[in-house]
Amino acid sequence: MTPSPPVVCVGGATVDRTYRLAGPLVAETSNPAAGRTGFGGVARNVAANLARAGLPVELVSRIGEDAAGRALVAALDGAGIGRGAVRAAAGRATAEYVAVLTPGGDLALGLAAMDVFEALTPEALGVEAALIAGAALVFADCNLPAGSLRALAERRFGGSHLLALDAVSVAKAARLPGRLDGVDLLFLNRDEAAGLGPRFGGSDPAEAAAALVRAGAGSVVVTLGAEGALAATAGSVTRVPAVPARVVDVTGAGDALVAATLAAVMGGASLPDAAALGCAAAAEVVAAPRGSTTG
Repeated sequence: MTPSPPVVCVGGATVDRTYRLAGPLVAETSNPAAGRTGFGGVARNVAANLARAGLPVELVSRIGEDAAGRALVAALDGAGIGRGAVRAAAGRATAEYVAVLTPGGDLALGLAAMDVFEALTPEALGVEAALIAGAALVFADCNLPAGSLRALAERRFGGSHLLALDAVSVAKAARLPGRLDGVDLLFLNRDEAAGLGPRFGGSDPAEAAAALVRAGAGSVVVTLGAEGALAATAGSVTRVPAVPARVVDVTGAGDALVAATLAAVMGGASLPDAAALGCAAAAEVVAAPRGSTTG
């Protein structure tokens, strides 16, 4: 039997350091906290979740020529993620993400040192053209340079795959192309949607989602935290309710939602039904005592 075409995830793979505050964050002084270290990054986290769902996954990313990068790559094997396109970038450090959580598990502060991903240029992606072209689904995050996101949307590397993008953050969402033709599914949260709203013509999350579809995206999912999500396609915006959960740690919930939604879409589910499964996956993560941080 011919193996199924793989999912290819392109973008962030990081060393994650997570600190949970013992009390309210106090600026300009030392804050008692409990910490842990692991591996994350949006593309890596989505790849890990898809691999756990039984899908063949390859990761395209960059690490530094350092011990942290070697440890990150070694851990991909245990997560079931293909790493043939994870390459070292000369003169750069492996990306690091620091999450400072409130005592209740919400994100109080996130710090991202991710210059290494500037090496994921269109030329670098061109080296992986055969991998990208052979995929059933390509997922990329906005840790990539704007030119690389544009190249993926323009399908410069060939293939007939679905293309899904994640905005990552308010600042990095600005890297999205001015037209979203070629993007089959775009994920962003409420804050990212608000940040993009003036650019695409939407003020609240529902209007922003509809505006992004009018700008060329095939469909859009806007996550709303405890309020669930919005699933937008041409002519409709559907509210998807959240699954109630006791919040222990929010880190990794967004990436779990993305992965579960993508897996369901690949299985033939409608976007609202897929997003509902994504919300359920996110609820499982926030209720767990540990999670993977995002990039």
